[in-house]
Amino acid sequence: MNNLLRKLRWIAPALALATSAQAQQDPMYSMYMWNMMTIMPAYAGSADVLNATALTRIQWTAINGAPVTHTLSAHAPVNKETLGSGISLTYDQIGRTTTTSLFGDIAYRLQVSSKTRLSFGMRLGFNHAQIGSTQVENTDPNDPTFAVDQSGKILPNFGFGVYLWSKKGYIGASLPKILRNYLGSVNDDGVLSRFSQEETHGFITGGYVFPIGSVMFKPAFMVKAVSGAPISTDLSANFLFMEKMWLGAAYRHGDSMTGIFSFQITDQFRAGYAYDFGLSQLNRHANGAHEIMISYDPVFTRERVRSPRYF
Repeated sequence: MNNLLRKLRWIAPALALATSAQAQQDPMYSMYMWNMMTIMPAYAGSADVLNATALTRIQWTAINGAPVTHTLSAHAPVNKETLGSGISLTYDQIGRTTTTSLFGDIAYRLQVSSKTRLSFGMRLGFNHAQIGSTQVENTDPNDPTFAVDQSGKILPNFGFGVYLWSKKGYIGASLPKILRNYLGSVNDDGVLSRFSQEETHGFITGGYVFPIGSVMFKPAFMVKAVSGAPISTDLSANFLFMEKMWLGAAYRHGDSMTGIFSFQITDQFRAGYAYDFGLSQLNRHANGAHEIMISYDPVFTRERVRSPRYF
């Protein structure tokens, strides 16, 4: 076991760099059902109150250079009926590559029935990447790819999404970032070579809440498609007890099982924790992944009556 972990620590930076060169992956989340702003521009303002969510994910804790992701997002209705807006900030580190993303969302909402609304969202922002190429061990000291560190430029991007929801259920589809920017480039004797190209990610997500006596049962799913990688499917099932405590589990096909816990501390604050149990060969030896979330919904008056937030 110790020999295996030493080998994994040695190959992690090179593996991360090679992965980003083949199919740049956006961060993954196990508590995606409570972190929708990161993948769904049309979600902005759908809660009808100001909401701010912070989430940290630490993956493969036994490996040096493994992915670490921090996100901070906020969204609110601009007016009661038609417009919502949001902003999201993400810091993602994989091996010697760090990517900072800042995006703003605007969503236009329509009332399609007495209980259902439809939202169309647009996203605009940028990525900034830094790649510590000189810190990666390689067999060719003259390889120009590893000769200098890469300090990326500001790379604009945009995306869109559509989201249909009621008080009990939702379904949506999105392309959060459409442009396939290159994060790094090398100029070797006048020949420009670019690498670490971003890939367009597509998401389909949905869920519904079923009452079972005094308990609420919420199954949900997320399907992610990206060029150069297999389609990823997440299935989750969560139970709400006493309108305060969520307990559940999730399954990512061929990758992991997840235990999920969330608690409504006050009317304003909710905290959550998730732990991934690895199923793949790498995940089984890498100590899984941790996610910590805190969400804030301000309540400005005592007279205000709030219904439980299901998603």
